[in-house]
Amino acid sequence: MKRFLELSEELLQKCVKCGLCKSVCPTYPYIEEESGFARGRLALAQMVGQGELPLTAEVAREWDQCAMCRRCEWICPNGVEYKEIIAHTRDLQRRELGQGMVKGMGLVALGFLQSSPGRKVVKLAGKLMERLPVKEIKTPFPTGAVKFMPKPTAEAFGLRGKVFKAEQEKGRLLFFTGCMIDAFYGKTGESVIKLMNRAGYTVVVPEDIKCCGAPHYYSGNMPAFERLKEHNLKEMEKHQFDAVVVACPTCGGALQEDYKLDKPVYDFAQIVFESSLQFKGSGKRLTFHVPCHSYGAMKVSDKVFYQLMERVEGDQVKKAQKDKSCCGFAGLFSITNPKVSDQIQKEKIEDLKKTEAQVVLTTCPGCVLNLRDGVKKHATGQEVMHLADYLADSLC
Repeated sequence: MKRFLELSEELLQKCVKCGLCKSVCPTYPYIEEESGFARGRLALAQMVGQGELPLTAEVAREWDQCAMCRRCEWICPNGVEYKEIIAHTRDLQRRELGQGMVKGMGLVALGFLQSSPGRKVVKLAGKLMERLPVKEIKTPFPTGAVKFMPKPTAEAFGLRGKVFKAEQEKGRLLFFTGCMIDAFYGKTGESVIKLMNRAGYTVVVPEDIKCCGAPHYYSGNMPAFERLKEHNLKEMEKHQFDAVVVACPTCGGALQEDYKLDKPVYDFAQIVFESSLQFKGSGKRLTFHVPCHSYGAMKVSDKVFYQLMERVEGDQVKKAQKDKSCCGFAGLFSITNPKVSDQIQKEKIEDLKKTEAQVVLTTCPGCVLNLRDGVKKHATGQEVMHLADYLADSLC
C-alpha cells in the first residue's frame, strides 16, 4: 500500500474524535455519513497516511465532497489543521488518481483568465455582452450544475498597473484584487480604492498579479500553487507598500497563511472600521452573510462588519440566525457537487429571507455570486451587494 509521508503523524493524529465539527459542517446534513464531515474525512486521511487503507476513487470522492469552508477549524478545541491535511490528501489524490476533468478544467481556466490572451478574451466578451439587459447569465455546467454567472466587464483588469493617490497620505496599500474582481466585479475594486483613498491611503495595484493560488491549494495542486505564489511574490516585490489590502477573504487567507509575507494583510473592512469615515443610508433594511474564510482563514471579527453597517445612518441592521453558515459556493465545489451545494444554498437563502432585509451584504465576491444566484432561483427579491460597494455608495 502507498504511504502518505508528506504530513507528520502528530498532525494526522491531532483529532480527538469529539465530533464538534459535525455541528457546523455544511455538508453533513445532506450526506449523513461519518465520511460526510471533518472527523470522518480526517480518519480516512490518517488511514491512507499510515498505509492501512489504499487510496481509491471511493475514498477520494469523500474528500471531494468537502467544501473546505474550514468551519471545523473554527470550532475545533484541539487546533486540528484540517486545511493542511485535506489539501495534501487531495495532492496525493491528484498524483495517484488524477485531478478530475471538471476540477482540472476549472483550474486551467483560472490560469488562462490571468494570462495576457485570457485578459483580452475577457475584455472582448465584456464588450460583446454589455448590451445584454441582465447582470447574470444562466449557465449550465457538464456536472448538472446550473448557475446565474456574472457577465465579464468590458473594463476588466482596468485597475491593473495604476497608483491611486490619497490627498493626505498616511500609508500605502498594495491592493491584491483577485480574479473575480478583475474579471467580473470591477466596480467593487473601484469601491475599495475609493474607501481606502478617503481613509488616507494611497493604493497600488500591480500590473501582473495572477490568481492567488488558493483554489489550486485547496484542490491539492501544490505545484501550480507554488508557481503562482512565486510569480506573485516577485511582482509584489516591485512595489513599496506598508500592507496588503483585499476584498476577497480567500485571497487574504492565502496571503496570510501560505505566502509568509513580511507585511500585514487586511480585509478592506478592517481599515474602514479603524477610520473616521461616515456613511448615510436611505432607510433600507440590511443583513449580512459572514464569509467562511473571513473568520476561518483571515480571523476577522464579526463586529467589524456589523459595526460598520450600523455606522450607515438611517439604515436598519437585522442579523440572520445563521449568518456564519456556508453559502454553498466554495468555488469549484458548487460545480463538482451541485446537489449538495444547492441544498446548502437553499438553507442559506431561507435564513436570509427570514430577516426581511432588502439588501444582503457580504465581503466575498464568490459569496456575492452564489447569493445572487440563490435569490434569483428562490425569488426572494433581495438585492445582494459587496459591502465595499454599499459603503462607497453611502459615503458622506
